[in-house]
Amino acid sequence: MHQPSGFVDASKLDHACLLQRSLYNLKQAPRAWFNRFATYTKTIDFKQNSSHASLFILCHGSDIAYLLLYIDDIALTATTTSLLQRVISHLSFKFEMTDIGQLHHFLGISVQRDVHGLFLHQQNYIADILHRPNMIECNPCLTPTDTGTKLAPDNSSPVSDPTLYRSLAGALQYLTFIRPNIALCSSDMPIHALSA
Repeated sequence: MHQPSGFVDASKLDHACLLQRSLYNLKQAPRAWFNRFATYTKTIDFKQNSSHASLFILCHGSDIAYLLLYIDDIALTATTTSLLQRVISHLSFKFEMTDIGQLHHFLGISVQRDVHGLFLHQQNYIADILHRPNMIECNPCLTPTDTGTKLAPDNSSPVSDPTLYRSLAGALQYLTFIRPNIALCSSDMPIHALSA
């Protein structure tokens, strides 16, 4: 190791910096966390879904629990409250967690319960996207593009705020990737949100 440029001590050239905290392998930290979590869930009989690596399924006879992990947020549901509480206690034993209770919002998807089951929608996420460019009061249109504008070679900037444009394009792209299909869930199947 060498002293970093700008912080060289001319009187102690053979000395190096002592790091108070490791700066190396930080890119691997999410992978290490996921591997640790996945390994533990397998010890409590969860099976990792082959088509979606973040989905873990536990089957005990007719009882089933589903666990969806996104970074350090978990959506957890089970067919019985006792199985749900047992899974939460197992996870809390190994990881520092907070049980946030019934799931209302997860990854931009809002959850509403009624007598027929669960309704998943993204109304709040879409409203947030429209709020950023001050387009809340805009009227809907039949096509998402302006059919009257013609493109011409021009040296001016195509958009006034490229950062806002990129942010909106990314948000809309994310919206199209995670748009939930219409699904029916039993209303007596409680879904909990946890944060690790």
